Amino acid sequence: MSLTQKCHTLQSMNNHLEAVLKEKRSLRQRLLKPMCQENLPIEAVYHRYMVHLLELAVTFIERLETHLETIRNIPHLAANLKKMNQALAKMDILVTETEELAENILKWRKQQNEVSSCIPKILAEESYLYKHDIIMPPLPFTSKVHVQTINAK
Repeated sequence: MSLTQKCHTLQSMNNHLEAVLKEKRSLRQRLLKPMCQENLPIEAVYHRYMVHLLELAVTFIERLETHLETIRNIPHLAANLKKMNQALAKMDILVTETEELAENILKWRKQQNEVSSCIPKILAEESYLYKHDIIMPPLPFTSKVHVQTINAK
């Protein structure tokens, strides 16, 4: 855009603003007047429909920002769907891992109950053996430390 065109555009804008300032009072009065009484006479039969129409208009205006946000998000829909699919895949993995952990916990609990139920029997047997002076031979287990000291000699 050349300098002449810019000056012309600026002069045009200036003239428009001067005209608005000259008509400021009349513009303000026109804006303050209710236009429905002058331009839109409504017969009494249709008043209830107008009330319903105004309710719909208010509801639409209230929801307008939400609708506009939805429209703004449309270009990002593919990326959002991709993120949701990735999150869903991660959730599936976590669910599978959680199920496996739950199964392991149940197995460990069962084993713990079995061990717990055997302890009184073992204690009773030890008590019986101790009362009757029965000595059990040691089990043939050797520790790594014992084996290492023997090999070192």
